[in-house]
Amino acid sequence: MTAPVLVHYHIYKNAGSSIARLLRECFGDCWTTFEGASASDIIDSARLRDFLNAHPHIRAVSSHLARPPIPMLSVRPLLMLRHPIDRARSVYYFACRDASQPDHEIASNGSFRDYVNFYLEQDDAGVVIRNYQVVHLSEASFRCEHIQLAEASPVDLEHAKAVLAEWGVFGLVRRFADSCKLFSAYYGGEFPELALQEIAENVSTSASLNDDEALALAHTELGGAAFDRLIEANSLDLELYRFAQQRFSARLATLVN
Repeated sequence: MTAPVLVHYHIYKNAGSSIARLLRECFGDCWTTFEGASASDIIDSARLRDFLNAHPHIRAVSSHLARPPIPMLSVRPLLMLRHPIDRARSVYYFACRDASQPDHEIASNGSFRDYVNFYLEQDDAGVVIRNYQVVHLSEASFRCEHIQLAEASPVDLEHAKAVLAEWGVFGLVRRFADSCKLFSAYYGGEFPELALQEIAENVSTSASLNDDEALALAHTELGGAAFDRLIEANSLDLELYRFAQQRFSARLATLVN
């Protein structure tokens, strides 16, 4: 029987660096990363399966570029989701401080409002702040020549919801401590070395805020018009997040509380 392996589907600016650090600390040399040749080299389930088969000692892997569905029954998915407006703010502040990011110059030369307005006017850029979590979890990642051209649809939203329902457990960035408890309760039997705890690795915005506080801060920085534009551009992600919040709370009550 194939040993189970945790696959951390790392959505950009969704506390993925913190999760990756925890997995590295838990699994040591049995944790690794798997990325493509570039940020647009999306990894389908077949490539992930081949990688895992070629590295049978691996117990946990983190990947920004791997996409659902899980490639084989031995895979245990690990995913963090975030309110899309809060997430967009984190994307901006990370780009401001990290000169290696392709959007660093645009971010560092303007406000969060300027950044949002600029990218929402582009047809071939800015996917990272437009329904990106639905894009990441659906076939939208594969329908275009380049990920920057990806555009999510209502069908993709239903696909993303189905992925969450099938996986059974996932975390929320602004409920990181509860997410750690949930992952440990759900996966601890198969992974006794899994000891997750709240940490803050590579954070771009305050980790102490709840969703409502983070949203209020984003509204203040954006102003009404830009905030409304960003809300409209993330209508599918907002619906996915509402769905995720309900399932997360129900799962937590069943497994932890």
